[in-house]
Amino acid sequence: MDSPRDIVEEFFDRMEDDRRDTVGDLFAEDAVISLPGATFEGPTAAYDFLAHLEPRYEWAAKEFDRWIEAGDTVVSTGSLYGVDNDSAEFSDVRYVDIYVVRRGLIERLDIWNDLAVDGVVPVEDAAAVPAEE
Repeated sequence: MDSPRDIVEEFFDRMEDDRRDTVGDLFAEDAVISLPGATFEGPTAAYDFLAHLEPRYEWAAKEFDRWIEAGDTVVSTGSLYGVDNDSAEFSDVRYVDIYVVRRGLIERLDIWNDLAVDGVVPVEDAAAVPAEE
């Protein structure tokens, strides 16, 4: 059985390549994904989350800084970079993702980032802006 970090890294790998349409396979049926201004729950949480991201970025990626592992919990910290849908580049935006992985599936994902603080998104829109690839 894969470790919780292996599952999280597989999620990142699928987000970066042509397997985005399979990320839901890594999430539990009762998964919860929480990010600034939005929460997605249930068997379609991963796909609803991706649909939420689609209109916000041409592309976005992560530069990993640190991994913290404690039992079923995996924390990833680092910075976001990419291009928003207005073709403006952004970089060095801090993020923290916390994953809870049980029985080989992601049960919970909590996302925090500085997209609004760094001016990537307007402050009034900050409640609706997520942090993912």
